[in-house]
Amino acid sequence: MTTKTGGRRRWTLAVGVVLAAVVLVAVAFQGAPRFSGPRMFLPPAPVRSQAPAPQQSGSPEPRGVPHEVRIDLSWLLVALVILAVVIGLALLWRLRRRAAPPLELPPLETVGVAETSETHADQGPEPEPEQVRRGLERAAEVLAEPREPRDAIEAAWVGLEEGAADSGVRRLPAETPAEFAARVVARVAADRDAASRFLALYLRARFSSAPVTAADVAAARAAVEALRASWSVGSAAGSRARDGGRG
Repeated sequence: MTTKTGGRRRWTLAVGVVLAAVVLVAVAFQGAPRFSGPRMFLPPAPVRSQAPAPQQSGSPEPRGVPHEVRIDLSWLLVALVILAVVIGLALLWRLRRRAAPPLELPPLETVGVAETSETHADQGPEPEPEQVRRGLERAAEVLAEPREPRDAIEAAWVGLEEGAADSGVRRLPAETPAEFAARVVARVAADRDAASRFLALYLRARFSSAPVTAADVAAARAAVEALRASWSVGSAAGSRARDGGRG
């Protein structure tokens, strides 16, 4: 209840700032203000006739000419408008960040794909190992390139997701692309722990604000190499089993 009330107050403050900015813009377009004295409507005074004053010879004395003083406040109005707009945008940005709940990621050692793979192992066709192998090779190439650590891990996992998407396995409605790729890799490769480590590193690089270092890239590279090695062993064992069945 307190969160909803605080959110309404923040939105009300932001709307008020925006409306104030609109009013200041309207005032700025009207130009500089001019101040005049009060206007009173009184009956005209009676006119008295006076005899003409005798004309004086020579040049008339100069009379003081009133000078109108104008103060240009348009620059101040423009500055206030800009300040109000900046404050309003900053408030809206903070409100949007606070509205999104922070993503809580599980610890690195608790992220796994074994349970997901066993649950959906009997759903859909078997993935094509060749497509998954290409995804693993692409991930290994990306991790070997000179990139920023966070970008390297994210790009490597995206390559693995593309390989999983081309493997012929259908993604379940409740699965995210990362979960789908982890499930496909776990069904093809024998080292599910390596798949879990790689998935955890990707989730932290993609959704966490924690720093990503070169050590994380090295851990991701080791996980990919372990997956490639387990895939090769599993593929060779499967080929021998198929050949034995034919014989």
